[in-house]
Amino acid sequence: MNIHILIYNDYAHFEANLIGWIKGRGHELVTVSLGESEITSAEGFIMKPHTTIDKVNPNDIDIFIVPGGDAPSILGNEKLQKLLQQVNEQNKLIGSICYGPLVLADAGILKKRKFTTSVTPDLELFNHFTREAFVENGVIVDENIVTAKGDDYVDFALTICKLANLTTENALNYWASFFRSKQEMVNQ
Repeated sequence: MNIHILIYNDYAHFEANLIGWIKGRGHELVTVSLGESEITSAEGFIMKPHTTIDKVNPNDIDIFIVPGGDAPSILGNEKLQKLLQQVNEQNKLIGSICYGPLVLADAGILKKRKFTTSVTPDLELFNHFTREAFVENGVIVDENIVTAKGDDYVDFALTICKLANLTTENALNYWASFFRSKQEMVNQ
């Protein structure tokens, strides 16, 4: 499978990183930028993208991930909107976490879809969403769209990998245990 991950200045690298760890060896990970030659993540990692949005063929995408971070800074990008619409029309898996669902709403693909986000309803940014479709849960799956709150990055990665059959059930269980503290496991 081809997993495309959008990277942009001040994106939250950690929110998409676990998918790369969990996915198994037989799948390709492609980072996609909006045109910048180098990207600096919110954590300070300097990333050189594999490709730019201008060169991506939606037919080559199996999964498209939009991490959070400074997602408001990339709203209104027509090329990104069109690509997301094309990927969605092909019913391919789209995952978005934290503030990333703003980008999906901006592309119009969250209409009539349940979703979650770290953007709280009291913020003006929340006006990009359909309030009635918002669910106050950690991870929401609605058809081919997976959304998550930023602090649910482990479950987000596990959900994406499970839905796309990127690894075995045993491997998913291993990674679930590996990335959670012993205290979290006791409290579940």
